[in-house]
Amino acid sequence: MMKQNTSIQSFFPPQTSPTKALPRTSSPTPGDGFNSDELDTSLILAPRDDWIPPAVYDEYEIDSLVAGPGRIKIIGRIVNMFGISPKAKLPTGAKGAIHLVIKDNTDAVTIRLSYTLISYGLQLGQLVAVWAAYITNGDRGIFPCAVAPLYIRIFPEKDKSCHIRWLDGPGTARVCRKPLKYDSTLMSLKDFAQGGFEVPDAKILVIVKSISTRKKVTRKDGTTAELVKVGVMDDTSEAILSLWGVTSTSPMGWQPSQTALLITSPSLNVSHQNWLALTSNTFVDVDPIIPEAERLRAFAGQMIRRQHINPMFPDEEYKSWSMTKPDEHILYSLADVDDYARETPEEEFEGYLSMIIMELNISTLRQQNMLMCNECCGIPLYANMTVVKCKQCDEQVPLRINPRVIGRLVDESGCITSGKLVLSDHAWTQLLGRSSEELVQNSASTLKSVEHRMLHVRITLRFWWSARVGKLVIAEVLE
Repeated sequence: MMKQNTSIQSFFPPQTSPTKALPRTSSPTPGDGFNSDELDTSLILAPRDDWIPPAVYDEYEIDSLVAGPGRIKIIGRIVNMFGISPKAKLPTGAKGAIHLVIKDNTDAVTIRLSYTLISYGLQLGQLVAVWAAYITNGDRGIFPCAVAPLYIRIFPEKDKSCHIRWLDGPGTARVCRKPLKYDSTLMSLKDFAQGGFEVPDAKILVIVKSISTRKKVTRKDGTTAELVKVGVMDDTSEAILSLWGVTSTSPMGWQPSQTALLITSPSLNVSHQNWLALTSNTFVDVDPIIPEAERLRAFAGQMIRRQHINPMFPDEEYKSWSMTKPDEHILYSLADVDDYARETPEEEFEGYLSMIIMELNISTLRQQNMLMCNECCGIPLYANMTVVKCKQCDEQVPLRINPRVIGRLVDESGCITSGKLVLSDHAWTQLLGRSSEELVQNSASTLKSVEHRMLHVRITLRFWWSARVGKLVIAEVLE
């Protein structure tokens, strides 16, 4: 009898995959892991920087340009940009176009950049190099920018004789930073809002104070556009600068209290108080190299630091001062501190205060999700967490204990209202008996009992006063 051949499958009994055997606990979340912004930009290509000039291009300053054919190269900074209206006629194959106003230290020129799928990511204040083969005189017909009459059309995706490239090397920080027709007698923001906007070529110098998140807004004609509101200030007033469309990405690299803007011929929205906007003839010089900009940065840094909702403890400044001064065990009253600070405003001193806690806001701030706070991009951030994500720059921002946790403190001569003290992390731990991480993890009942136990307790504060900080700095809390 012939022996039956055994198949190889008989040596491997079928088994069910462990993942298939487990029952599904929940329905899968729809989507593929991409958010709406990533889906919208998934088909937009980034510009390639491997372009090589097909011929020799002569580099010119903008005031030396003349209308007509010629291979030219210019370098300048973007001082204005705006998209083409949907009703405008575009070149064959172009999906859109942007008008760029570029200036160097001599003059300005308008660039019409047509594109199909490439996103160039241009911003105000960016240094760019442009190669072109023809210059048009913009005096004839309808022209978008009257103050920059020469007109250059480029379409890098279709025409290989033209190109645009942004320059961000380490040696380009001071290139083309000199404003055109600069006059040191600038108009203040207050004077501009009170009638100065009617003066032709009015120039105002402001500092960035805050930057809002970018939002999509529906206009009256039914179209949608992205909008960013930039809070600006000088030493006389404050205002809001609205950036629409292609300019809404420009504030991504701006820093509150550091970025200065010299705005020439802005418009003022009369329906809103101190609401600035850009027109086609507006120039925006980002961080111009002028003496007034440094003076305004110093003023804004001091002002914003005092108005910060939760200023950092000046650890380095305090340590450098305390190393040169002996620890003086002097007990002050609030009236003594006030008199001494007014008589000698530049003098720095430290001592002790004996205070009674009359009010605490721990439970209230926890219910409002404001137990911890900080600022980023000039925007206040509140949460019952130690770290939160900024909606403007998408950075993880560490939060500290809200100074309004402490309400009124009194002694025999006066009182300190909520939010007027700057406490170190060590002082907060001494006062509350727990760190910031433990504070956010405690239950509502626990924090309520802590609040009741601390109310009307007398504490001793070791303080340091400096006019640079503008608030009492608490280095230590003693019971």
